[in-house]
Amino acid sequence: MKKIKYFNEKAILFFSILLFLFIRIFFFQKGINFNSFSFWQIANLELLKKDLLKTVYYFHYQPPLWNLLIGSLQIITEKNEYFSKNILLFLHWCFSIGILIIIYNLKLKLKFSNKIYVLSLLFLIINPSLIFFENFALYNHFSCFIFFLIFYNFFLLSENNNIKNEYYILLLSLVLILTWPIFHPVFMIIIFCLITLIKKKIEFKSLIITIIFLIISLAPSIKNKYEFGFFGNGSGLGQNMSGLIFWNDQLRKECSYNNLSKENKSQTNNAKHQILLYENHVQNSQKALNLSKYCLKSSIQEIRNNFIVYAVYRLRVLLASHNRFSFEYFQPPKNFNNFFNIFDKLKKDNFWWTVKKLSINFFFLIYYSTLIIYFFKFKDNKHLKNASISIFILHLYILIIGTFLNNQEQERFRYTSGIFLNFLFFYIMFRYHTKFLELFKTNK
Repeated sequence: MKKIKYFNEKAILFFSILLFLFIRIFFFQKGINFNSFSFWQIANLELLKKDLLKTVYYFHYQPPLWNLLIGSLQIITEKNEYFSKNILLFLHWCFSIGILIIIYNLKLKLKFSNKIYVLSLLFLIINPSLIFFENFALYNHFSCFIFFLIFYNFFLLSENNNIKNEYYILLLSLVLILTWPIFHPVFMIIIFCLITLIKKKIEFKSLIITIIFLIISLAPSIKNKYEFGFFGNGSGLGQNMSGLIFWNDQLRKECSYNNLSKENKSQTNNAKHQILLYENHVQNSQKALNLSKYCLKSSIQEIRNNFIVYAVYRLRVLLASHNRFSFEYFQPPKNFNNFFNIFDKLKKDNFWWTVKKLSINFFFLIYYSTLIIYFFKFKDNKHLKNASISIFILHLYILIIGTFLNNQEQERFRYTSGIFLNFLFFYIMFRYHTKFLELFKTNK
């Protein structure tokens, strides 16, 4: 019986992967694909191809890992952008299949019903957010996959207390830090605290290995301090924070990259590398770096002087970002809206647009309430709960950093950890809906 059951679970995964590939190939044939590689976070493609390591080294605007990947694709394909995008799309599909396999492994360990198993897989396969970010040339879908891996290793660490899983968690956290500035090196300290909570003790060996990973995670910041005189994994923080100072129009105007004067476009004196020139990457130019330093200092001073105004405004932004699902982003992939133009038509009608926003806010109220009630009220596999609570705490980290240090794109930030929490939400609702009904009856 166990062999038959195991085969059934494996067969469900197999057919789920086939369905996933069928749907993705269908959308690919219909023209859903990357718009381009032309994002602020991606360096000049020509320079990445000609001088990959130095271009990444002097690209102070972002940590190195994603540009190493994009640059490697440019070299492999000899800068055939169409071929490069298709290789990246295939990698994104592999990340999604990896998430399906993690759900399969959870099914084997937790023995939840085939109904929950199938619905969880289908939820991921047809999720508009996954389809959106699979066709998005930035690191969001990669980071989403990394979060699922971190969750699964938290689960295994709680189950077996194997230090191997602890190393994997730290390594995956390092990958995030070296990919995306929203994951500051302090993220490694948070990870160590979560590992300690799961193990319920502080081990000297764990502390030492975490310190080693923390030092490695600081490498881009140390490099930027040595080369450019600022300590941080990414140099855009000043400009990002200036966008939060809504009460000072002059500062926001001064901090706009659009204000970099044309005479600095051809400035070549003392440039350590071509990537620092205006023509090759506006946001990474030496002029932009100087601007960002000024903006960071001025923005911090403004926030100190108007902290209550700033805090209330950013909390309002955080709430407003939950008016939208993560696939409602300002720059959708090519032809995405031909199939997923779900809410845009409502904009023509203020009444229905308001209803939509209120409904999604209400959904998120239920969503977060369900997660919190599950964590504190329901008995379930303790290893699943330990790992899930850890990801929820990391989700709060992303929300806080994304809200209080960045001007926009909260939907994009939320996607990274949100897809796992979406899976957890539906798992809870399908498995424990009767307990929720009993809970509400008791409260009445």
